[in-house]
Amino acid sequence: MDSVLCGRGLVRRFGERAALDGVDFEVGRGEVVAVMGPSGSGKSTLLMCLAGIDVPDDGVVEFDGKGLSTMNERGRAELRLRRFGFVFQFGELVPELTLAENVSLPLWLTGTPRRRATALARRMLEELGILEHADHRTSEVSGGEAQRAAVARALVHRPEVVFADEPTGALDTANGELVLEAIVAAAASRDAAVVIVTHEPRVAAFAQREVTLRDGRLHEPASLLP
Repeated sequence: MDSVLCGRGLVRRFGERAALDGVDFEVGRGEVVAVMGPSGSGKSTLLMCLAGIDVPDDGVVEFDGKGLSTMNERGRAELRLRRFGFVFQFGELVPELTLAENVSLPLWLTGTPRRRATALARRMLEELGILEHADHRTSEVSGGEAQRAAVARALVHRPEVVFADEPTGALDTANGELVLEAIVAAAASRDAAVVIVTHEPRVAAFAQREVTLRDGRLHEPASLLP
């Protein structure tokens, strides 16, 4: 596997509790991995460490062969802006902006001219089947449409890794499946790695590989172990 992101021996403690206790994790280019586990199992903590939002107490995270711990906060923020994409449970769109403007945000922040950013955003919205809502605000569209716009925002700058934290948690089954299909298809067309954090087996079913966090350690199904 051509690994693009990996964690080795990751430890993250909160007081006496170890949310991560020596976790090893990797994901390859174009691979979709689901991280399963109940609430409080450390799934989101793992995602935050892998994305450079949080810093593990021990262990290393490497992206494209470079250690995140060697970067300062500005360097990690630049990495998240330019080379990572994020989809959160509630979308986190800016309500005052239209869907096209929300999708354009990562491009604006990296200096893309407004006209080109808007064209790329509209193309992404078209790919996800919601171009007709490009000029609508979040209050004017359904939850599923808003979440697909969040997927468009996560992918518009062609990131190398997409992190999705409970991306369908606020949606019904039908809309959730549409969002998952959109994440997987759009990421695959760009050869992006995808890390999906979820506690739902129906969500994990969209991944190529599934791992489970229990007691701070990562486990793979026996059938996938060598």
